[in-house]
Amino acid sequence: MATADAISIVPDLPANATNAEALAWVARMRRLLDRWETLPGHESRSMTPELRQQAYAELDEVERSVRRNMSAPEGA
Repeated sequence: MATADAISIVPDLPANATNAEALAWVARMRRLLDRWETLPGHESRSMTPELRQQAYAELDEVERSVRRNMSAPEGA
């Protein structure tokens, strides 16, 4: 994710994640963004409204990609 530098506590999605693992990861990252201000050390990490919006947009794209992958015929 491009915002990984801005929110370095967000781990990258493992390349070998299953569809279910990827969707669970997206949900976890959304929860993390939702409660950013309650996380320890959040003051030392930049999270502007613009970065938050960008992070949500990127998570939405990951989810769309996973769902497209899930709906693709096997072997396609």
